[in-house]
Order: sequence, then structure tokens, then C-alpha cells
Amino acid sequence: MLLYAILFLIIGFMGLYFGAKFVIIGLENIADRLHISHLMVGLTILSIGTSLPEIAVSVMGGIDKLLGIDPNIDGIVIGNKIGSFLTQITIIIGILAATQPIFVSKWELRREGPMLFISVLIFLFFSLDRVLTQFEALLMIIIYFIYLSLVIWSERRLQKISLEYNLIKKERLDTVSFEPIESPHKISSTFKDICVLLLGFFILLFAAEITLLSAHDLSKEFHIPENVVGIIIVGFGTSLPELVADLTAIRRGSVGIAVGDILGSNICDILLATGAGAIFINFKVPMIILVFDIPVLFLALSIAFYFLWSEKILKRWEGILLISFYSFYTILKLSMFQI
Repeated sequence: MLLYAILFLIIGFMGLYFGAKFVIIGLENIADRLHISHLMVGLTILSIGTSLPEIAVSVMGGIDKLLGIDPNIDGIVIGNKIGSFLTQITIIIGILAATQPIFVSKWELRREGPMLFISVLIFLFFSLDRVLTQFEALLMIIIYFIYLSLVIWSERRLQKISLEYNLIKKERLDTVSFEPIESPHKISSTFKDICVLLLGFFILLFAAEITLLSAHDLSKEFHIPENVVGIIIVGFGTSLPELVADLTAIRRGSVGIAVGDILGSNICDILLATGAGAIFINFKVPMIILVFDIPVLFLALSIAFYFLWSEKILKRWEGILLISFYSFYTILKLSMFQI
């Protein structure tokens, strides 16, 4: 039984990755066909695309709870969002920094940094009564799209200003972030693009269901709470698309895009992905997440933000320290805080 649970969990992670990839390919090709601007593609399709695994897990978790398939799925779903957020700002940023020193523009830090803290505070505020209601989920989704609209507006404004006053050199902005994002995939027929898109959505939802059921089985086999499985195992697994996408961006020299994807993806995870599941049915929030995991998340976010802000460069030793932070947290979580 344990072997099957692990095997299906791996299959679920692979399905989440390839499902998200197919959805992004389909949406990119359709956007090119409709002549949607590259700015809109980059800030909407690509930024939300790497969060599709977390969104799919939330949606299927909400549906499973609504249908009574797994009434206690809350711990895995909520834990997944906290775990994914924590994994990205420690493990993934740490791995990227270990490959090479990472430069982040002051502009991105000023815009995304405060929103990262605000998004966690919003989640914490709505969770204080230990329940995320459907109304609160709707508010989280609305807040995210308001934020996304402001990001699109600010990017358009910055592009205009940078062309007029050459602020890219003055502010040491990452110029790659402003280059058009061309779809690397060949333009095919509209019918084929729609089929790829629908296939991606089907794989995503099916893989999310496999992931949830396998995580539930692992929780029972190891006799550990579902929030621990959701944070440590599912949270890490659903963060793999970000790691692959960001390593690819760094190999292409697009460091700013890589870090920007992490910052934007975390905001999407905690607001849009969480809200997408809780919109179906109320989610219970485990107390341990409020009293232990959220404070740890704030601490990790503060450390990462300080490293990025101090010299605008994340050095290799700082990346290794972030990885060590997550390792220590995992040991502490498994040994002491399984309530």
C-alpha cells in the first residue's frame, strides 16, 4: 500500500507538471493567434501558469470535500499553499542563487515585496477563526486580480518611462525583463491549440486528484497529520514547475524573469490558488499552521527579502543559508509540530 501511494504520488506530480505545460503552450499559441500583447502573456499566462498545480490541487480538494470524497482534505490543501510558498522562497531561490549570484531590481522588490507580506497577512486574517469561508475566498480572488491589474498597469507605465528617460541604466533594471516574450512553440491550427489546452486541463485535474488521494494515503500510512504531508511533500512537489521554469530562465540569462516568477507565483498561490478551492466549500485551517507555520513563513520571507534588498544581489552563501533554513524547519516540523 505504501509503495503504491508513493508511486501514484510521483505520477501525480508528473501529471501536474505536464498538464500545466500543455495548458501554457495552448494558451500561448491562442494568445499569439489573437495578437494579445507579449506583456499580457508574460504577466498573466506565464505568471499564473506555474501556479496551475497549486490551483488544480485546491480546486479538486474543494470538489472532493463538497462531494464527500474526503471530508478532511483541508489539511493537505491549506498545507500545500503554505508549503509551496515556503519552498519557493527558500529551496528554489536558494538553488537558483547556488548556481550563480542573483540580481533583483529595486523596482521589482518595491512592488512585489510588500504584496508578498500583505498576501500572507490577508490569509492569516481570514484564517484567525480557523475557517476560510466561500465569501473570504471570493475576496482573496478579487484582491489577486486587482493586484494583477496594478502590475500590468505599472509594467506598461515603466516601459513607457524607460524608453523616454532611459531608466533601465539609471535604476540598473534587468533589461531582459522588458524584452518581448516570444512563444517558443510553433503556431499550429486553432483546433489543435484548443485540444492541447483541454488535454492540459484534464491532465491537471486528474493528476491533482491522484496527488490528493496519494497524499491522504501517505498520511495514514505514516500516521502523521495531513497538514504535514501537504506542507512538506505536496508543497514541494507542486513547486517543481517553478524550479524547472526558473532554471531554464537563468540558463537563458533571464535572471530577473526567474526571480519575478517566484515572487509573483507566491502571491498567486496564497490568494488565487487558495481562493479557487475554498470558493466551492469552506476550508478548515489547522491551528498548528496559524501558530507555527505562518510565523516561520514570515521569518523566511523576511530573511529572503533582506538578502535581496541589502545589496540587490543574492549571493551563493545566502542561497545555501535559505536551503539550510528550510531543512531545519522540516526537521523541526516532523519531530515536534505534528498537531
